[in-house]
Order: sequence, then structure tokens, then C-alpha cells
Amino acid sequence: MRARSWTNLCLIFLLWPVPAFLEREPGATAAAVVFAGMVAFAALYLRTISSAHSGDTSSGGAQGPTARWWSVAALYGVAAALTPALGELWVFAALFFLIAALFSALPRITALVLCGLTIIAACAVLPLATAWWIPLQAVVFTGAMDVFIRLEAANRALKAAHAETERLAVDNERLRFSRDLHDILGHALSAMTLKSQLAGRLVDADPARARTEIGDVEELSRQALDDVRDAVAGYRALSLDGELATARRTLAAAGVTLDVAAAPIPADAGSLLAWVVREGTTNVVRHSRARSCRIHLGVEGGQAFVEVSDDGGPTSPADRRGTQGGGVHGTGLHGSPANGGAPAGSGLRGLAERLEAAGGTMHRTRAPEGGFLLRAALPLGAPR
Repeated sequence: MRARSWTNLCLIFLLWPVPAFLEREPGATAAAVVFAGMVAFAALYLRTISSAHSGDTSSGGAQGPTARWWSVAALYGVAAALTPALGELWVFAALFFLIAALFSALPRITALVLCGLTIIAACAVLPLATAWWIPLQAVVFTGAMDVFIRLEAANRALKAAHAETERLAVDNERLRFSRDLHDILGHALSAMTLKSQLAGRLVDADPARARTEIGDVEELSRQALDDVRDAVAGYRALSLDGELATARRTLAAAGVTLDVAAAPIPADAGSLLAWVVREGTTNVVRHSRARSCRIHLGVEGGQAFVEVSDDGGPTSPADRRGTQGGGVHGTGLHGSPANGGAPAGSGLRGLAERLEAAGGTMHRTRAPEGGFLLRAALPLGAPR
């Protein structure tokens, strides 16, 4: 807006040759024609400048490249038509507007060439003996315009890069939140469903145990609410010990025994591996007929790892179709089935992407016990 205001203000410079023109006492008709031509020149100049910065570059539109060439040609035509009436002062005044229009509307190399030709043409009209400095000033102005246009282009590219960075940041934040929401609610709702079903079966046979399970459901719902609030705030750090305890309670409610073999895990890796424990136990409960589950945590070869395995097969027809074909069933980092493996859910895909971003790996294979083995590994000391 400020640049546009300065452009409009500079148009006053076009009035410089008017006093000399009026001193010659032109007729009313000639004066009207000249003033109309000056207004047309100013309008064409403003149109050329505005179209160059409007962002519409379609060749078929009024502001496309072809239309810009026509605008520049019309600008030159009006300037040439006014030269006999307004003389040398008009050439001097119009010269700088023509240079500015060329750089605004045309590609840089084309503008430089046409600026050179325009300055040469102006030299044929100007009295170089007394006004030799005018072409020199025009050359300096051309160089300044070249620098200005290049800086403006760099600034536009920088703004576009900033806008793209902001867009990617928003996309990444949305992805982070969707992953957290899936992991939080998927685990909590699965556990709450199991405990609610168990409480319903025990309400007559063992009311005290049923009340305990209902209390666990309430605790899980409160914890899920707190976790969602943390996810909204952008902070999600799980405790490995806490997830192991939760896994034991959830699996017990599903009638699955849990065996844990845990070596000390550094805190920087423990938080991310805790997500693997959560997602792994959720999948055991939801997608298998396991009666036992094993979680193995350790450090090996400069990497912290966790393995979640079970002894059950898939529960759904889709999962059973995924296990046909025998052999090893694995997933790559993004959870796509490999070798006929059971299809991975969005939770595993999101978790694999988190591990990949931290330099880790995750895969799923057939467990020796007959179920599935989910293994994730993280290099120690890697940024999280």
C-alpha cells in the first residue's frame, strides 16, 4: 500500500513539461488532446504497474503476459505521440516512468534490453550538449530498478517460504494431535469396554469385584480426559512404568496373563517406548485371542528396544485373511502389511512415523508362541 501511494505521488512529475507547453499558447483543442494523452499515459502506467503485482499471470486474462506487452506498447505509443507537443522535458519525465514500467511488467533480461534501447532513443531527442547527465541518470535509475526488482522477487520468495513453513507446521501439529488422540482414546476406550463388560458379568456373582472394575473405568476415563487436555496443550510424555502397570490391569481384565522382562531404559527413550507398550497391549486386547502376553524391554547394540508378543491369533475375519499364507508377517515403518501379514491400524502407522522421526524402527512378525510380535528400537541419545 505504501509503495502504491508513492507511485501515485510520483505521477505529479509528469506535470513538469506543462508550464513550458502552456507558454507556447496552444489552442484549446491541442491543449485538450495533450492533457487527455497525459491522463491516458498515467492510467496506462498505473495499469501496467498494478497488473504486474496482482498475482494473475494467466495468459488469457486481462493481466496475463500478452496483456502486459500490449500495455507497455500502448505506453510507448502515447509517450511518443506526446513528444512533439511537450518536447524535451516530456522525454526526460516519461523516460523514468517507461523504465519503471518495463521492469514491473516484463522479464528482467527483456526489460534491461528495452531500457537500453529506450535510453538510446531518448538521446536522439535530448540536447546532450547541455543535458548529458540525463542519459547517465537514466542508466543509474535502470540499475537501481534492476536491484529493486530482484530484491522484491527475493522478498516474495521469502514470504512464500514462510507461508509454506507455517502451513507445514500446522499440518504437523494436526498430525501430532490426531496421533495422540488415537493413541489416548483407542487405548482408554478399549480398556473401559473390557472392564465394563467384566463388571456386567460380575454384578450378580461378585458385586465387590464389579464395583472395583467400575472404579477402574472411572479412573481410566479421568486419565483419558487428562491425557486429552495434555494433548491439546502439546505435551505428551508417558511413563514407561505407568504404562506397564496399566497394561497389566487391562490385560488382566481381558483374561490375559502378562509376563514382563524389563531392563533399565534411559528416560529419553522410555517415553516413546511407552507409547509402543500402550499400542501393543491395546492391539493384543482388540485384535487377538491371546491368553498370555510378554513384554520385553532392554538395551542392545546402542539401542533401547521393546517387544510385545502374544500367543493368540487374529479375532476378526479381516485379520484372519491377513494371516493366511504362513511365514513371517511384518510391517514396514508405515504399517503396511508385508508378506501377507495382518493389516496394521492407523495407531501402528502413526507410532511407526514417530519412531522413524526419532531415528528408530518398528516391525511386526509372527511370534514363536503363535501370535504376533511387535518390536520397536530407538538409538540411545537420539533427539526425540
